[in-house]
Amino acid sequence: MSFLKRIALALLFSLLLGMAIGTVLRIRMERPKIYIGSVAPRLPLGFGHARAPVLDPGHHEQQVG
Repeated sequence: MSFLKRIALALLFSLLLGMAIGTVLRIRMERPKIYIGSVAPRLPLGFGHARAPVLDPGHHEQQVG
């Protein structure tokens, strides 16, 4: 194998490794935002809050996390 082919192969593997590590880091850092009151409690038979839905959670609730 020539010297240039070895360099090209090493660059390809480093690119793939960097993309894999970057994807894992991005998935860990981009967790969904959780707003206070947005998580419904676990009630039997699917009963939830009997109130009007909030169309813009950031307007009426505080962000946690």
